[in-house]
Amino acid sequence: MAQGWAIIGIGKLADVAIAPAIASAAGCELVAVCSRDLGRAKAFAGRHGVATAYDDLAAMVADDSVDVVYIATPNGLHRAHALTAMRAGRHVLVDKPLAVTVADGREMVEAASAAGVRLGTGFQMRHKETNLAARASIRAGDIGRAVFLDIWLSAGKDHFPYDTWRSDTTLAGGGTVLNQGTHVIDLLQFLADSPIVEVSCVTDVAPLEDVFAATCRLDNGALATIASNQVLGGTPRDWVAVGTEGWLEGRRALAAPGGDELTLHRGDATTVLARSTAPAYAREVEEFAAAVREQRQPNGSGEDGLRTIAVVDALYRAAREARTVTVDLP
Repeated sequence: MAQGWAIIGIGKLADVAIAPAIASAAGCELVAVCSRDLGRAKAFAGRHGVATAYDDLAAMVADDSVDVVYIATPNGLHRAHALTAMRAGRHVLVDKPLAVTVADGREMVEAASAAGVRLGTGFQMRHKETNLAARASIRAGDIGRAVFLDIWLSAGKDHFPYDTWRSDTTLAGGGTVLNQGTHVIDLLQFLADSPIVEVSCVTDVAPLEDVFAATCRLDNGALATIASNQVLGGTPRDWVAVGTEGWLEGRRALAAPGGDELTLHRGDATTVLARSTAPAYAREVEEFAAAVREQRQPNGSGEDGLRTIAVVDALYRAAREARTVTVDLP
């Protein structure tokens, strides 16, 4: 029997990425969608061949055909929607960020444990073949001891409308640090297999910043620079990791589609270690579905999302106070 998926929040991401990813995942079926506007929900359902449309989340999660709920609503609604779904016994995959505060994220993680369900955070970059291979390469010591990483992401207002909920401080929760920044924060910690413990940060404006840049110290001693902006898209989505014996380069490794490659540089030799062949969102859905079936934590868990929000909180404090801040790890 297919694993039944449902989506709440039927904006651009759900339309062009999440619904197609669920449809392409083996053993998964998109069985329901939910929006405040029932007409929009029915239109979305029609485009994607979905059986049922709802305008009430409680009614949708009471549907016995629903096993997993993907939450693609505005950031400030993630907590309430996830709690409703998990308390109804549904597994939940939340688009990043997990929540807008550490307290909200902690409540969500605890609720998942209490309900005996899986909670995941939508960090699709973790699921690209290039980034998975890079993590394994760093752990194997292919570049020696990792000493420096540089990761940044540009996803402009030409990609998503920012004059909607993204311009509302309550619904957005923050600017590019909380939005695109969560991708670079999580990918840094994932690649290095080490949490960020100390940060300094500057932003362009407050409270809904368009640009941030930060320096980080990881628990394993490596240093890093991370940044993101929501000014202009279409820029390179690359990262580098430098070690004592070589360096890795992830070309287009922060882009959701394929077309990226991982190269290892040691001395005069350059070796291609991996290329991504599947869209990141498709691999994300397949991984979460497998975690539900196998009753294990997913790659990109609620705890991973919570740790990222703790770094977000430290970055905002560092920017406000113009000083280096220690991350309060959950």
